[in-house]
Amino acid sequence: MRPMNASRRLAVSILIACAASSCGSMGPRGTLAGPTTAPIKSGEWGGQHIAMTVAASKTDIEFDCGKASISGAIDADPDGAFTATGTFQPERPGPTTPDAPASRPMRVTGTVKGDDMRVAIVLTDQNEILGDFSLTLGTAPRLFKCR
Repeated sequence: MRPMNASRRLAVSILIACAASSCGSMGPRGTLAGPTTAPIKSGEWGGQHIAMTVAASKTDIEFDCGKASISGAIDADPDGAFTATGTFQPERPGPTTPDAPASRPMRVTGTVKGDDMRVAIVLTDQNEILGDFSLTLGTAPRLFKCR
């Protein structure tokens, strides 16, 4: 058997090093692991014109003249960015009547940094911007109900 020359030993060493270093980043059944996500902290988030109650199973949002709901947990990526969809129910002044406005689909995008959150909400059926909001965990909301 002939001894390996230096360039062949280097190539084999690099190949072994690459294979060994990728083992730690493998996911289930040898697939590459994707970016990890984490759910947004549960609790009461408040801000100007918005209140958000985050739980693992559902998020409820209240606005000055409406409310919204998102099913399931809202997961943020490692940078704190998230996107979720749900439904928005407009409210109007006066008593509730059978001809109340219909629910509308919405998309919530935002970022979380510690106990601070920024969200943008769009009603997707007409691409209507509902608003941009800043919230803080454990802070009382400042709502001005239209009732």
